[in-house]
Amino acid sequence: MISKFKSCFIFLLLFLVSCSPNLKLVDPPSGRTLGSFQAKAKQAMVVTANKEATDIGVSVLRKGGSAVDAAIAVSFALSVLRPQSSGIGGGGFMLYFDKKKNKTVALDFREFAPFKASRTMYIKEGKADSKLAKDGALSVAVPRLVAGLGDTYDHYSDKKIPWPDLVKPSIDLARAGFSVYPHLAHSILERKDVLSRFNASKKLFLPNSKPLKEGDILVQSDLAGTLEKIAAKGWGGFYAGDVATAIVRSVQLAGGLITIDDLMAVEPIETEPLEQTYQGYIVVTMPPPSSGGVTLIETLNMLEEFPISRWGPYHPKTIHVMTEALRRSFIDRARYLGDPHFVKIPLKGLIAKNYAKTLAESIDIHRATPTESLSPKELTPKESESTTHFSIIDVQGNAVVSTQTINQYFGSGMVVEGTGIVLNDEMDDFSMVGSDANAIEPGKKPLSSMAPTLVFNKKGELVMALGSPGGPRIITAVLQTLLNRIDFEASPLDAVAAKRIHHQAFPDELQYEAGMLNAEVSQKLGAMGHALKELNPPWLVMLISKVRNNWVGVSDPRGTGTAKGF
Repeated sequence: MISKFKSCFIFLLLFLVSCSPNLKLVDPPSGRTLGSFQAKAKQAMVVTANKEATDIGVSVLRKGGSAVDAAIAVSFALSVLRPQSSGIGGGGFMLYFDKKKNKTVALDFREFAPFKASRTMYIKEGKADSKLAKDGALSVAVPRLVAGLGDTYDHYSDKKIPWPDLVKPSIDLARAGFSVYPHLAHSILERKDVLSRFNASKKLFLPNSKPLKEGDILVQSDLAGTLEKIAAKGWGGFYAGDVATAIVRSVQLAGGLITIDDLMAVEPIETEPLEQTYQGYIVVTMPPPSSGGVTLIETLNMLEEFPISRWGPYHPKTIHVMTEALRRSFIDRARYLGDPHFVKIPLKGLIAKNYAKTLAESIDIHRATPTESLSPKELTPKESESTTHFSIIDVQGNAVVSTQTINQYFGSGMVVEGTGIVLNDEMDDFSMVGSDANAIEPGKKPLSSMAPTLVFNKKGELVMALGSPGGPRIITAVLQTLLNRIDFEASPLDAVAAKRIHHQAFPDELQYEAGMLNAEVSQKLGAMGHALKELNPPWLVMLISKVRNNWVGVSDPRGTGTAKGF
């Protein structure tokens, strides 16, 4: 009897192993294990790209703060800790799920073009000068992060923790300083030429004309002073008074367009999130002016038409149809999407199941479709890969997912004199030529790929909260994490750590992480007509997922962040 039981147990174990997704996982950074990027907790969870920010968020929750309170504290902390990626000189998007009301709202605090901006402002001698849109004062869009955080606190915090107490940890962090970590040091080195053009930037990141290196201490005293004003006066401490005057003066003296009138028009926008089902789950994500949610849903809708769970994650057919679906949804992204206050978007049609079925039927299961045969090359989507994301769930079951950015590393390269504020270069996210939907107009918000996302099961219970930085690669990172959890039944850690592909229509190449594709799969994909390119993009998914009665938080092991809960 025991022998029979033992045989059945061994058979069951072998069956489970054979049914595992067998995902290929990235190697963790030196000195860390994959397990160190994961945390399990019963009540609450915070996942961010920096340990200090995670600790600050958890501290707020332990004191009785809500997910909204923790999100505000984390946002300010990341403004200090990740000046290369996000900050109060930028903007972003947020989803907030209110468990008691069973309602999710989308909060848009994306930057917008100054009122003096024009469609031809970067056109010189008939050609677009992309450097003007990337570096310096003319690249700066009107920052709205602080307005977004203030408005979110006003409307959705229960006020158990006063606003100044949410800002104070970041003031202390900026004043005390922290050790420069590898990614920050790399980013300074990469952008040293533009940083050196501005006295305040040079003083902060290139003291004595030398870039800060790993292990140096970055102290941001001016930023601490600005945060103190925000703590004392709310978001008026940023958009009025000394800080606002300094922003306008610095930008205009350097040739930029921002005025006081721009800073007075930063009211955040609350809107309805996008919602669609996938394999019985309910996916809730960000609407335009972010393209991330639309493109994610459109791609999921197409993939639902194929048996990818039966094929497996690295089967040539799975990778092929995923690539073809992404190709088609990215073409629609470039053709139709923009700021909905300026552009009429066929939103319901783009995320409709019947439209996806039509697109799926156009996919040749044996051959790649050249992008040029579907779309003109001038509709190429573009966006910086530098951003940050965090995910938070509190003890009441409320959730916040937020993706925030200043665009490329250190944004415009400008630090506002006397404030420590690193200004964005979001004007570069507009289309210089080609797409009318994303063309520059005064007061218009540029297109984004940010895709903060919540997933609910059939019962309406929250089961996932996630997002990622990475420009257009945000969409593919979030997509594949969802596929790994839902279709391939991977653990939360494996779902995030699994190696990924990327395709965004143009360039017409199937990018993949090193070691993901074996020779046989590569050969089959090549025979289908895919141009393969090995690439290690900056994906940093921050996932919280429900596993039985626990929240499991995962900070992407491609980075140096942490998950922590209680």
